[in-house]
Amino acid sequence: MRFRPISFVSSDYGLAVVTLVIMSVQMLAIEGWTVSMPKVVFMAMTPFFLFAKAKVVSKALLLALLYLFVTVAMMFIQFGSVRTSTFYYSALFLLTFNLYYTLVYFKQAFTLDGFIGVLKGLIYAYAICLALQQVCVLVGLRYMPVINLMNLPYYELFRLNTLAIEPSHAARLLTVFFYAYLKMLEIKHSAILPISQLWGEHKRVIVAFLYTMLCIGSGTAFVGLAIISLYFVRKQYALLVVCAAFAFYMAVPYIDYEPLNRAMATFNAALTGDTELVREVDNSAAARVNIILDTFRYLDFSDPATWLGNGVDSWSSSGKAIVAAITYYGLLSYICKLIFIFACCFSGLFSLEVLMFILLFSMDVGNVAYAYAMLMVFSTVKYFRLNYVADDSNSRA
Repeated sequence: MRFRPISFVSSDYGLAVVTLVIMSVQMLAIEGWTVSMPKVVFMAMTPFFLFAKAKVVSKALLLALLYLFVTVAMMFIQFGSVRTSTFYYSALFLLTFNLYYTLVYFKQAFTLDGFIGVLKGLIYAYAICLALQQVCVLVGLRYMPVINLMNLPYYELFRLNTLAIEPSHAARLLTVFFYAYLKMLEIKHSAILPISQLWGEHKRVIVAFLYTMLCIGSGTAFVGLAIISLYFVRKQYALLVVCAAFAFYMAVPYIDYEPLNRAMATFNAALTGDTELVREVDNSAAARVNIILDTFRYLDFSDPATWLGNGVDSWSSSGKAIVAAITYYGLLSYICKLIFIFACCFSGLFSLEVLMFILLFSMDVGNVAYAYAMLMVFSTVKYFRLNYVADDSNSRA
Protein backbone atom coordinates (compact mmCIF):
# COMPACT_ATOMS: atom_id res chain seq x y z
CA MET A 1 0.00 0.00 0.00
CA ARG A 2 1.34 3.42 -0.94
CA PHE A 3 2.27 5.62 2.02
CA ARG A 4 0.53 9.01 2.00
CA PRO A 5 2.10 11.40 4.55
CA ILE A 6 -0.80 13.87 4.65
CA SER A 7 -3.35 11.11 5.13
CA PHE A 8 -1.16 9.54 7.83
CA VAL A 9 -0.76 12.76 9.85
CA SER A 10 -4.44 13.61 9.52
CA SER A 11 -5.42 10.33 11.21
CA ASP A 12 -5.64 10.14 14.99
CA TYR A 13 -2.98 7.45 15.08
CA GLY A 14 -0.65 9.33 12.74
CA LEU A 15 -0.94 12.63 14.63
CA ALA A 16 -0.28 10.88 17.96
CA VAL A 17 2.81 9.17 16.52
CA VAL A 18 4.12 12.40 14.98
CA THR A 19 3.62 14.27 18.27
CA LEU A 20 5.51 11.63 20.25
CA VAL A 21 8.34 11.37 17.72
CA ILE A 22 8.81 15.14 17.51
CA MET A 23 9.17 15.27 21.29
CA SER A 24 11.49 12.21 21.32
CA VAL A 25 14.00 13.18 18.62
CA GLN A 26 16.27 16.20 18.21
CA MET A 27 17.91 16.59 14.79
CA LEU A 28 20.67 19.02 15.68
CA ALA A 29 21.39 20.36 12.19
CA ILE A 30 17.79 21.57 11.92
CA GLU A 31 16.77 22.13 15.53
CA GLY A 32 19.96 23.17 17.29
CA TRP A 33 20.88 22.42 20.89
CA THR A 34 18.50 24.66 22.84
CA VAL A 35 15.11 25.98 21.70
CA SER A 36 13.99 24.05 18.62
CA MET A 37 12.07 26.29 16.25
CA PRO A 38 10.53 23.33 14.35
CA LYS A 39 9.19 22.05 17.67
CA VAL A 40 7.91 25.51 18.59
CA VAL A 41 6.08 25.78 15.27
CA PHE A 42 4.52 22.35 15.69
CA MET A 43 3.51 23.05 19.29
CA ALA A 44 1.97 26.36 18.26
CA MET A 45 -0.25 24.43 15.82
CA THR A 46 -1.55 21.99 18.43
CA PRO A 47 -4.63 24.09 19.40
CA PHE A 48 -5.77 23.92 15.77
CA PHE A 49 -5.19 20.16 15.66
CA LEU A 50 -7.08 19.79 18.90
CA PHE A 51 -10.00 21.89 17.69
CA ALA A 52 -10.21 19.81 14.52
CA LYS A 53 -9.91 16.48 16.32
CA ALA A 54 -11.84 16.71 19.58
CA LYS A 55 -13.53 19.68 21.21
CA VAL A 56 -13.25 18.25 24.73
CA VAL A 57 -12.02 19.53 28.06
CA SER A 58 -9.71 16.85 29.39
CA LYS A 59 -8.36 16.27 32.87
CA ALA A 60 -4.92 17.08 31.48
CA LEU A 61 -6.11 20.48 30.24
CA LEU A 62 -7.80 21.42 33.52
CA LEU A 63 -4.79 20.45 35.63
CA ALA A 64 -2.39 22.14 33.21
CA LEU A 65 -4.43 25.35 33.48
CA LEU A 66 -4.37 25.09 37.28
CA TYR A 67 -0.59 24.70 37.21
CA LEU A 68 -0.20 27.65 34.81
CA PHE A 69 -2.54 29.84 36.86
CA VAL A 70 -0.67 29.20 40.12
CA THR A 71 2.71 29.66 38.41
CA VAL A 72 1.67 32.99 36.89
CA ALA A 73 0.29 34.09 40.27
CA MET A 74 3.68 33.33 41.85
CA MET A 75 5.41 35.35 39.12
CA PHE A 76 3.16 38.36 39.77
CA ILE A 77 3.82 38.10 43.50
CA GLN A 78 7.57 37.96 42.91
CA PHE A 79 8.00 40.73 40.37
CA GLY A 80 4.63 42.30 39.68
CA SER A 81 4.97 41.19 36.04
CA VAL A 82 5.26 37.99 34.06
CA ARG A 83 8.10 36.99 31.75
CA THR A 84 5.82 36.26 28.82
CA SER A 85 8.34 34.21 26.81
CA THR A 86 8.71 31.67 29.62
CA PHE A 87 4.96 31.54 30.16
CA TYR A 88 4.23 31.00 26.47
CA TYR A 89 6.90 28.32 26.15
CA SER A 90 5.50 26.39 29.12
CA ALA A 91 1.97 26.77 27.72
CA LEU A 92 3.09 25.34 24.37
CA PHE A 93 4.49 22.20 26.00
CA LEU A 94 1.34 21.74 28.06
CA LEU A 95 -0.89 22.24 25.01
CA THR A 96 1.13 19.66 23.09
CA PHE A 97 0.81 17.18 25.92
CA ASN A 98 -2.93 17.84 26.07
CA LEU A 99 -3.24 17.16 22.33
CA TYR A 100 -1.47 13.82 22.74
CA TYR A 101 -3.45 12.98 25.88
CA THR A 102 -6.74 13.77 24.12
CA LEU A 103 -5.81 11.63 21.11
CA VAL A 104 -4.97 8.70 23.37
CA TYR A 105 -7.78 8.96 25.93
CA PHE A 106 -10.67 10.39 23.90
CA LYS A 107 -9.90 9.35 20.33
CA GLN A 108 -8.33 5.96 21.20
CA ALA A 109 -5.51 6.69 18.76
CA PHE A 110 -3.53 3.61 19.76
CA THR A 111 -4.36 -0.02 20.06
CA LEU A 112 -2.02 -1.86 22.38
CA ASP A 113 -0.23 -3.56 19.48
CA GLY A 114 -0.04 -0.25 17.67
CA PHE A 115 1.70 1.42 20.61
CA ILE A 116 4.04 -1.55 21.01
CA GLY A 117 5.01 -1.02 17.37
CA VAL A 118 5.73 2.68 17.98
CA LEU A 119 7.95 1.91 20.97
CA LYS A 120 9.76 -0.77 19.00
CA GLY A 121 10.31 1.66 16.14
CA LEU A 122 11.78 4.32 18.45
CA ILE A 123 14.16 1.83 20.07
CA TYR A 124 15.27 0.55 16.66
CA ALA A 125 15.71 4.11 15.34
CA TYR A 126 18.02 5.07 18.20
CA ALA A 127 20.04 1.86 17.77
CA ILE A 128 20.38 2.17 13.99
CA CYS A 129 21.39 5.82 14.21
CA LEU A 130 24.05 4.98 16.79
CA ALA A 131 25.41 2.16 14.62
CA LEU A 132 25.66 4.48 11.60
CA GLN A 133 27.39 7.13 13.73
CA GLN A 134 29.90 4.55 14.95
CA VAL A 135 30.68 3.46 11.39
CA CYS A 136 31.32 7.09 10.43
CA VAL A 137 33.60 7.66 13.43
CA LEU A 138 35.52 4.47 12.61
CA VAL A 139 36.29 5.72 9.10
CA GLY A 140 37.16 9.20 10.32
CA LEU A 141 33.91 11.05 9.57
CA ARG A 142 32.74 13.22 12.47
CA TYR A 143 30.25 15.42 10.65
CA MET A 144 27.23 13.79 9.01
CA PRO A 145 24.09 15.84 9.84
CA VAL A 146 21.68 13.36 8.26
CA ILE A 147 22.48 10.90 11.08
CA ASN A 148 22.82 13.61 13.77
CA LEU A 149 26.63 13.46 13.77
CA MET A 150 27.75 17.06 14.38
CA ASN A 151 31.52 16.91 15.10
CA LEU A 152 31.08 17.53 18.81
CA PRO A 153 34.24 17.58 20.98
CA TYR A 154 33.25 14.61 23.15
CA TYR A 155 32.71 12.21 20.23
CA GLU A 156 34.34 8.81 20.58
CA LEU A 157 33.42 5.40 19.19
CA PHE A 158 31.53 4.60 22.38
CA ARG A 159 30.34 8.09 23.25
CA LEU A 160 27.77 9.40 20.77
CA ASN A 161 24.43 11.17 20.95
CA THR A 162 22.39 9.10 18.43
CA LEU A 163 18.99 10.87 17.95
CA ALA A 164 19.22 13.06 21.07
CA ILE A 165 21.05 16.23 22.02
CA GLU A 166 23.51 14.26 24.15
CA PRO A 167 24.05 10.66 25.29
CA SER A 168 22.40 11.13 28.70
CA HIS A 169 19.17 12.35 27.05
CA ALA A 170 19.12 9.24 24.87
CA ALA A 171 19.72 7.03 27.91
CA ARG A 172 16.76 8.52 29.77
CA LEU A 173 14.39 8.15 26.83
CA LEU A 174 15.46 4.61 26.01
CA THR A 175 14.91 3.57 29.63
CA VAL A 176 11.37 4.95 29.41
CA PHE A 177 10.71 3.37 26.00
CA PHE A 178 11.89 -0.08 27.05
CA TYR A 179 10.05 0.03 30.38
CA ALA A 180 6.85 0.96 28.52
CA TYR A 181 7.52 -1.86 26.05
CA LEU A 182 7.74 -4.33 28.92
CA LYS A 183 4.57 -2.96 30.51
CA MET A 184 2.66 -3.22 27.24
CA LEU A 185 3.67 -6.88 26.92
CA GLU A 186 2.66 -7.45 30.54
CA ILE A 187 -0.76 -5.87 29.94
CA LYS A 188 -1.23 -7.78 26.69
CA HIS A 189 -0.50 -11.16 28.30
CA SER A 190 -2.02 -10.28 31.70
CA ALA A 191 1.25 -11.36 33.29
CA ILE A 192 4.93 -10.48 33.45
CA LEU A 193 6.65 -12.54 30.79
CA PRO A 194 9.50 -14.79 31.94
CA ILE A 195 12.92 -13.64 30.79
CA SER A 196 13.27 -16.77 28.64
CA GLN A 197 10.05 -15.96 26.78
CA LEU A 198 11.01 -12.29 26.42
CA TRP A 199 14.32 -13.27 24.88
CA GLY A 200 12.74 -15.88 22.64
CA GLU A 201 10.05 -13.58 21.23
CA HIS A 202 11.59 -10.10 21.52
CA LYS A 203 15.35 -10.60 21.29
CA ARG A 204 15.82 -8.02 18.53
CA VAL A 205 14.28 -5.24 20.60
CA ILE A 206 16.27 -6.34 23.66
CA VAL A 207 19.53 -6.40 21.70
CA ALA A 208 18.82 -2.99 20.16
CA PHE A 209 18.06 -1.53 23.60
CA LEU A 210 21.09 -3.04 25.35
CA TYR A 211 23.43 -2.22 22.47
CA THR A 212 22.42 1.44 22.52
CA MET A 213 22.47 1.78 26.30
CA LEU A 214 25.89 0.14 26.62
CA CYS A 215 27.52 1.90 23.67
CA ILE A 216 26.41 5.55 23.88
CA GLY A 217 28.91 6.23 26.64
CA SER A 218 26.59 7.63 29.28
CA GLY A 219 26.78 6.92 32.99
CA THR A 220 23.06 7.70 33.11
CA ALA A 221 22.47 4.64 30.95
CA PHE A 222 23.68 2.38 33.75
CA VAL A 223 21.28 4.04 36.17
CA GLY A 224 18.53 3.34 33.63
CA LEU A 225 19.62 -0.29 33.29
CA ALA A 226 19.59 -0.69 37.07
CA ILE A 227 16.03 0.64 37.21
CA ILE A 228 14.91 -1.65 34.39
CA SER A 229 16.43 -4.62 36.23
CA LEU A 230 14.11 -3.90 39.17
CA TYR A 231 11.16 -4.70 36.90
CA PHE A 232 12.19 -8.36 36.99
CA VAL A 233 12.74 -8.59 40.74
CA ARG A 234 10.32 -10.95 42.45
CA LYS A 235 10.32 -12.21 46.03
CA GLN A 236 11.60 -15.63 45.04
CA TYR A 237 14.54 -14.03 43.23
CA ALA A 238 15.33 -11.34 45.82
CA LEU A 239 18.35 -13.11 47.34
CA LEU A 240 19.76 -13.98 43.93
CA VAL A 241 19.35 -10.37 42.75
CA VAL A 242 21.04 -8.99 45.86
CA CYS A 243 23.96 -11.38 45.43
CA ALA A 244 24.27 -10.57 41.72
CA ALA A 245 24.16 -6.83 42.43
CA PHE A 246 26.85 -7.16 45.09
CA ALA A 247 29.05 -9.24 42.79
CA PHE A 248 28.63 -6.69 40.00
CA TYR A 249 29.43 -3.85 42.40
CA MET A 250 32.66 -5.57 43.44
CA ALA A 251 33.61 -6.34 39.82
CA VAL A 252 33.13 -2.83 38.44
CA PRO A 253 36.62 -1.56 39.45
CA TYR A 254 38.11 -4.30 37.26
CA ILE A 255 36.00 -3.38 34.21
CA ASP A 256 37.76 -0.85 32.04
CA TYR A 257 34.76 1.06 30.70
CA GLU A 258 34.80 4.74 31.58
CA PRO A 259 31.01 5.46 31.61
CA LEU A 260 30.40 2.50 33.95
CA ASN A 261 33.31 3.50 36.20
CA ARG A 262 32.03 7.09 36.27
CA ALA A 263 28.52 5.98 37.17
CA MET A 264 29.81 3.81 40.00
CA ALA A 265 32.06 6.58 41.32
CA THR A 266 29.10 8.95 41.31
CA PHE A 267 27.00 6.35 43.15
CA ASN A 268 29.68 5.93 45.82
CA ALA A 269 30.00 9.68 46.23
CA ALA A 270 26.22 10.10 46.46
CA LEU A 271 26.12 7.55 49.30
CA THR A 272 28.28 9.90 51.37
CA GLY A 273 25.77 12.72 50.93
CA ASP A 274 28.65 15.08 50.11
CA THR A 275 27.51 17.16 47.13
CA GLU A 276 30.97 18.67 46.63
CA LEU A 277 32.47 15.18 46.35
CA VAL A 278 29.81 14.23 43.77
CA ARG A 279 30.73 17.37 41.83
CA GLU A 280 34.42 16.46 41.89
CA VAL A 281 33.74 12.91 40.69
CA ASP A 282 31.42 13.83 37.81
CA ASN A 283 30.33 17.42 37.31
CA SER A 284 27.69 16.40 34.75
CA ALA A 285 26.10 13.81 37.04
CA ALA A 286 26.32 16.25 39.95
CA ALA A 287 23.85 18.52 38.20
CA ARG A 288 21.24 15.78 38.65
CA VAL A 289 22.35 13.93 41.79
CA ASN A 290 22.91 17.06 43.88
CA ILE A 291 19.43 18.34 43.03
CA ILE A 292 17.96 15.23 44.63
CA LEU A 293 20.25 15.39 47.66
CA ASP A 294 19.88 19.12 48.29
CA THR A 295 16.13 19.29 47.70
CA PHE A 296 15.43 16.73 50.40
CA ARG A 297 18.10 18.13 52.72
CA TYR A 298 17.77 21.90 52.51
CA LEU A 299 14.15 22.65 51.62
CA ASP A 300 13.03 25.12 54.29
CA PHE A 301 9.27 25.02 54.74
CA SER A 302 9.35 28.00 57.08
CA ASP A 303 10.81 30.27 54.41
CA PRO A 304 8.13 32.15 52.35
CA ALA A 305 10.45 31.96 49.32
CA THR A 306 10.17 28.18 49.44
CA TRP A 307 6.43 28.43 48.83
CA LEU A 308 6.39 31.48 46.53
CA GLY A 309 9.70 31.08 44.68
CA ASN A 310 12.57 33.46 43.99
CA GLY A 311 11.90 34.22 40.34
CA VAL A 312 12.97 32.68 37.08
CA ASP A 313 16.22 34.67 37.05
CA SER A 314 17.21 33.64 40.55
CA TRP A 315 20.28 31.61 41.30
CA SER A 316 21.71 30.19 44.49
CA SER A 317 24.94 31.61 45.85
CA SER A 318 24.92 29.07 48.70
CA GLY A 319 25.85 26.17 46.46
CA LYS A 320 22.57 24.40 47.25
CA ALA A 321 20.96 22.76 44.23
CA ILE A 322 17.20 22.57 44.78
CA VAL A 323 14.71 21.57 42.06
CA ALA A 324 14.58 24.52 39.66
CA ALA A 325 10.78 24.58 39.57
CA ILE A 326 10.73 25.19 43.35
CA THR A 327 13.54 27.75 43.25
CA TYR A 328 11.92 29.74 40.45
CA TYR A 329 8.16 29.44 41.06
CA GLY A 330 7.85 28.04 44.56
CA LEU A 331 6.55 24.89 46.19
CA LEU A 332 2.89 25.76 45.57
CA SER A 333 3.48 25.81 41.82
CA TYR A 334 5.58 22.63 42.02
CA ILE A 335 2.83 20.80 43.94
CA CYS A 336 0.37 21.72 41.17
CA LYS A 337 2.82 20.38 38.60
CA LEU A 338 3.14 17.12 40.53
CA ILE A 339 -0.65 16.81 40.74
CA PHE A 340 -0.80 17.23 36.96
CA ILE A 341 1.92 14.63 36.37
CA PHE A 342 0.65 12.03 38.83
CA ALA A 343 -2.99 12.36 37.75
CA CYS A 344 -2.23 12.07 34.04
CA CYS A 345 0.91 9.95 33.80
CA PHE A 346 2.01 7.86 36.77
CA SER A 347 0.31 4.66 37.83
CA GLY A 348 1.10 5.07 41.52
CA LEU A 349 3.37 6.68 44.07
CA PHE A 350 5.51 3.59 44.54
CA SER A 351 6.35 2.65 40.98
CA LEU A 352 9.34 2.43 38.67
CA GLU A 353 7.88 5.39 36.78
CA VAL A 354 8.28 7.60 39.85
CA LEU A 355 11.77 6.19 40.45
CA MET A 356 12.72 7.18 36.88
CA PHE A 357 11.22 10.62 37.46
CA ILE A 358 13.40 11.06 40.55
CA LEU A 359 16.68 9.45 39.45
CA LEU A 360 16.70 10.18 35.72
CA PHE A 361 14.76 13.44 35.49
CA SER A 362 15.69 14.96 38.89
CA MET A 363 12.04 15.32 39.93
CA ASP A 364 11.13 17.86 37.25
CA VAL A 365 10.34 18.13 33.56
CA GLY A 366 10.92 21.83 32.84
CA ASN A 367 10.44 23.13 29.31
CA VAL A 368 12.29 20.19 27.77
CA ALA A 369 10.92 18.18 24.87
CA TYR A 370 12.35 14.77 25.78
CA ALA A 371 10.95 15.11 29.32
CA TYR A 372 7.49 15.67 27.87
CA ALA A 373 8.04 12.63 25.66
CA MET A 374 8.55 10.71 28.90
CA LEU A 375 5.23 12.03 30.24
CA MET A 376 3.47 11.11 27.00
CA VAL A 377 4.75 7.54 27.10
CA PHE A 378 3.80 7.10 30.76
CA SER A 379 0.34 8.56 30.13
CA THR A 380 -0.17 5.95 27.40
CA VAL A 381 0.95 3.15 29.70
CA LYS A 382 -1.54 4.40 32.28
CA TYR A 383 -4.29 4.51 29.64
CA PHE A 384 -3.81 0.85 28.75
CA ARG A 385 -3.54 -0.18 32.39
CA LEU A 386 -6.96 1.36 32.94
CA ASN A 387 -8.70 0.51 29.69
CA TYR A 388 -7.21 -2.49 27.94
CA VAL A 389 -9.49 -5.50 27.52
CA ALA A 390 -7.57 -8.68 26.73
CA ASP A 391 -10.06 -10.00 24.18
CA ASP A 392 -10.22 -6.71 22.22
CA SER A 393 -9.54 -7.73 18.64
CA ASN A 394 -9.59 -4.25 17.11
CA SER A 395 -6.44 -3.20 15.33
CA ARG A 396 -5.15 0.19 14.31
CA ALA A 397 -1.69 0.95 13.00
